[in-house]
Amino acid sequence: MNIIWILWGIAALVVLVLALVAVAVVRAARMKPTDAVTAQFPEADMARAQGYAEALANLVRCETVSCRDQADRRKFAAFHKVLRRTFPRLHRRAEIMEFDGSLLYKITGTAPGQKPPILLMSHQDVVAAEGEWQHPPFSGEIADGAVWGRGTVDTKGSLYCIMQAVEELLESGWKPECDVYIASSCTEEWSGDGAPATAAWLKEHGVHLGLLLDEGGMIMEGPMAGVRGRYGMVGVVEKGYVDVKLTAKDEGGHASAPGRNTALVRLAKLICRVEKRNPFRARFDPTLREMFRRMAPNMNFGMRLVLGNLWLFEPLLCLVLPRINHLAGAMMRTTCAFTTAKGSDGLNVLPQEAYVTANMRCIPHQPTDESIRILAKIAQKYRVDTEVIYQDAVPPVADYSAAPFKLLEETMAKVYPGYGVCPYVMTGGTDARFYKDVTDNALRFAPLEINHQQHTSIHAANENLSVLALPPAVDFYKQLLESYCVVDPAAPHPARKRRPAAKKAAPAAPAVPAGAQDGGPAARSVPPEVPDAGTPGAEGMSLPDEVQMPPAVAAAVQAERAAQETGLPEAAQAPSAVAAPAPGESAPAAPAKKPAAKKPAAKKPAAKKAAAPAETPVAQAPEQEAPAPVSDQAEQPAAPAKPARKPAAKKPAAKKPAAKKAAAGGQQAPAAAPVAQAPEQAAPRPAAVPAPAEGTSPAPAPASAGMEPPAEPQAAEAPAEPATV
Repeated sequence: MNIIWILWGIAALVVLVLALVAVAVVRAARMKPTDAVTAQFPEADMARAQGYAEALANLVRCETVSCRDQADRRKFAAFHKVLRRTFPRLHRRAEIMEFDGSLLYKITGTAPGQKPPILLMSHQDVVAAEGEWQHPPFSGEIADGAVWGRGTVDTKGSLYCIMQAVEELLESGWKPECDVYIASSCTEEWSGDGAPATAAWLKEHGVHLGLLLDEGGMIMEGPMAGVRGRYGMVGVVEKGYVDVKLTAKDEGGHASAPGRNTALVRLAKLICRVEKRNPFRARFDPTLREMFRRMAPNMNFGMRLVLGNLWLFEPLLCLVLPRINHLAGAMMRTTCAFTTAKGSDGLNVLPQEAYVTANMRCIPHQPTDESIRILAKIAQKYRVDTEVIYQDAVPPVADYSAAPFKLLEETMAKVYPGYGVCPYVMTGGTDARFYKDVTDNALRFAPLEINHQQHTSIHAANENLSVLALPPAVDFYKQLLESYCVVDPAAPHPARKRRPAAKKAAPAAPAVPAGAQDGGPAARSVPPEVPDAGTPGAEGMSLPDEVQMPPAVAAAVQAERAAQETGLPEAAQAPSAVAAPAPGESAPAAPAKKPAAKKPAAKKPAAKKAAAPAETPVAQAPEQEAPAPVSDQAEQPAAPAKPARKPAAKKPAAKKPAAKKAAAGGQQAPAAAPVAQAPEQAAPRPAAVPAPAEGTSPAPAPASAGMEPPAEPQAAEAPAEPATV
């Protein structure tokens, strides 16, 4: 009976497996090839491509090899001169920051703050050129339809295309609405200080990028074995980085009588252990799943059956795929490569200490700390010490379903019609990992189409880039910038809400620095100018001593106060508004003109006061409010204005401008009219008001200038009716 049940169980299992396989076969058969299989390389203007190639060749001819022990970076100054000659508009338009050879360009947008900035990156340094080359590595020769030389692919080619795209956009009058940055470090090849310094500057200035586009994947036909079609490979995941030193110690001795398990032997056993039984877990993360999902329709049927049905074959692939394809294995788990080793200095001496170094690239599901612990635990079994030389955490994973990635896909569709776009796991390192604090969307992609020979020439001999690959790459960057640097009208506009307040406060500013109106560099770097003492408005909030209320006028004011208390006519009570003048203000001196017109003795102070404005005609700050007594002067009769003009006519010709200003400013108060400017006026306008004819009332003027009575007088002020003579 038990045997029958076992047989039934086996049969059911077989049926289930066959059913699942049948489903997988049907799914694979229903997958149709995409347009990437039939996509053609975009047509390019050969003359344009040749011009780009010659300009790129000039960049390649600048030898910019960079290494860890290189302290002298003067060679990069020569490279920067070539950049200035090649891209003059960019260097005139952009604000440029330099960090010991590394560059950061900033083009300020017309609506900064409305949208996060964009940063395009490509490093300027290259690795050493070793081996035998068909063309000298720094000759920049153009042959066989390609530019030859170190850095053409990694990455002066993309740097040239970025800057050329911006150069052409600026030439066409392009004005981005958001800020645009271009970064190019000179230390990328050895993880130096260039990119960290640039990222630190951005963080210090509060810049958070909406999109960062650095080197990484490129455009290839058949990017993996068994995959047909042209694809743009976009890196959205970058593995963590670790350098580890593994040291074994021993007693040493003569090589003629070696013992067992010497230092070098234990290190060799450790290396073999890691090589044969990889301790790091392989897994399909979401990015790798998406890559195979997009590529599966263009695979042959066998691969399409397996890789197109990961829901069924994933456990099997995690065991098999890393063994048969080292590139796929590197995208599935942490890698550990042993790179350098040292033992004894003598050929016949057993080393007392030997070491090897391991370079680890850590997958996100086993980040740097966990990967280091796994290796250190194995090393302990062979009595080997572990020392971390350098480590860098796994950067954030960019979302391939977010708007920045979709924008890149749309740009590819416009410039490279029919091409596929696949996210993938970066196996190498880029400068983008240093920007994890200033962006959540770091994409690693250079829109240059290369073949397999050009791909393998990176860091190897005969590096070259096709001439025809340059024009569409320039067009890609142009299209990307034009599409990204536009502010959505429906998006919130916080800056516009603050502008009205800024406009109200603007008249209070004593001066506007050059460049502040257009938001240029001067508006950020030049402090507000302080007006000179000899210019209008330089006196600030107080008037010179000569314009202060003289003792005689003060006595007249006291007399009028007493007269008011005894019941004088309403016309005589107008100066009572000067009951409490602000300290340091000279405007309250104006009401004294009425007694001065009636009493000859008071004319002398009035004449002195009329002369004072010749030196300081507009001695007030823009924020000073016009005192009430000035507005009350409009209520006084026109006749008293005659004495104010007659003394001015007797004065020498040099004093006539002061007399004209006094006549134009009011009937009785030549010194007060220039002072009593309203806060809204940037500069006094006494000359614009014609002097009234004798015996007539002055022409209506703005109340802020003290030339028109208020519409509704307050209780403490004089009546609105003008007094008669």
